Amino acid sequence: MKTYPAKLWVVTMLVLATAAPDSFAQRQLGKKKGPVSKVYVAEAQGDTQIQNANKIYTARQATAFDAPGTVIETKANSHNTLVFSNGTGLFVDESTHVEINRFVQEPFRPESNRQVAASYEPSVSQSDIHVSHGSVGVCTSQLISGSSMLYSTPHGQLNIRGGKVAIQSTPSETIVDLLEGDITVRHNDHDVGGQILRAGERATIRPAAAAGLKPVITIEPIPRQSLQAAEDRTATACNARKSVTFEVIARKAETGLDQADQAAGPAAGGTASPDDSEAAGAEGPQEIVAKPTVPGTPPTNIVVSPDRLPGT
Repeated sequence: MKTYPAKLWVVTMLVLATAAPDSFAQRQLGKKKGPVSKVYVAEAQGDTQIQNANKIYTARQATAFDAPGTVIETKANSHNTLVFSNGTGLFVDESTHVEINRFVQEPFRPESNRQVAASYEPSVSQSDIHVSHGSVGVCTSQLISGSSMLYSTPHGQLNIRGGKVAIQSTPSETIVDLLEGDITVRHNDHDVGGQILRAGERATIRPAAAAGLKPVITIEPIPRQSLQAAEDRTATACNARKSVTFEVIARKAETGLDQADQAAGPAAGGTASPDDSEAAGAEGPQEIVAKPTVPGTPPTNIVVSPDRLPGT
């Protein structure tokens, strides 16, 4: 009888441990489930396909869609600029394949419906983006406490804590150019420490040269001949952030891409069931809507001819 409380405590801990993965993920984003995160297409040039909820669409400018599970693939001579609903801009260069493995947000803070390209993201967010091949430019707002942003390639992982970074992924290596902020670069999941990259530095991640050897991360200043390309990609991503704001409203009917895109039809092998219009994991009583910004009306300058002025 004296050991009963101890046994009860052990049983309770086992039950909690079984439920730990779900409860841990929930704690990471607070107790309230947030709205489904969104991605807005600020610019679409050339041929780009977006796979979302078992459907394939052609990217169209000024459209928004559910982010989780979405795949973006640009063809040759094409590029896209996207804005995530946490305020992060992403430039996707030609011949690039990007997978949004995870992107979740807490409910927006009351003051989040605010000016364009605000300094801070509207709520705690967690993102996991994979660039299997190609080039991207990332421009973030200031991540708030509790947020995390992970970008990965076949060669390594980047823990981005804010700033501007260009990423190139090829079959032989991954090149990371950091222009602002700081990030941690790792070659795989087992590289616990990683290496800190500072503004103006480049990290090159290469796979192991032979069995039994470790992958190699080389850090050096960004080469002068490569700096302009990195600046162009990140500047485009930063400018896209000014083209849209995101607001939360009471949740309506569940849709994937905008209603106008529904005519695009389901992906090969997919179905057109009602559940296809929403990415997995959609929860919460609110939904995020994209509000494209409209330039302010310039003042009207009235020019008066000199011969109409008094005394002339």
